[in-house]
Amino acid sequence: MATLLTDQETATSRELQGGSLLLNEPQYIDVRTPQEFETVHLTGAKNIPLHELSSRMEEMKELSQRTPLVVMCRTQNRAQQAHDILVNHGITNCTILPGGITEWINQGKPVIRGQKRLSLEGQVRAVAGAFVLAGVGLGYFVHSGFLILPAFVGAGLLHAGLTDSCMMGMLLAKLPYNRSSTT
Repeated sequence: MATLLTDQETATSRELQGGSLLLNEPQYIDVRTPQEFETVHLTGAKNIPLHELSSRMEEMKELSQRTPLVVMCRTQNRAQQAHDILVNHGITNCTILPGGITEWINQGKPVIRGQKRLSLEGQVRAVAGAFVLAGVGLGYFVHSGFLILPAFVGAGLLHAGLTDSCMMGMLLAKLPYNRSSTT
């Protein structure tokens, strides 16, 4: 289970010493898609989408030797997966931001806001809904064999709920819409 960063740990890591921050100031690692990150993020946070994390492990190891890592996402689900990946690669100087950026905002803490975009969860819901509607419509009007589509989506959503891992979300995260406009 991941260690959660408490308010006291946050305050301790940010103590001032002679007008400058201590060297152990945490580095926030935001594992949401670049589009979600551009919508709202913490000052100084580094965006490394979950699907890219494993390929950037050397960077993470070097960074974790200099400063504690605080992994975050929208609520905490992807952050838990990212934390597990980091720990499995020997990086133990990391924690999870409790409640993700959603809780951070709810607590009135500062964020940088950009253009509003559809979150990855919203995209999954929209695509799943479209597939279900298309399957039911085609199954009713064209051929009953098309009813396999909503059944397949339902099975995928059930699997995602039980395993806390969404294949559709991972696929959507790789689409051009979910890439940074600067890359």
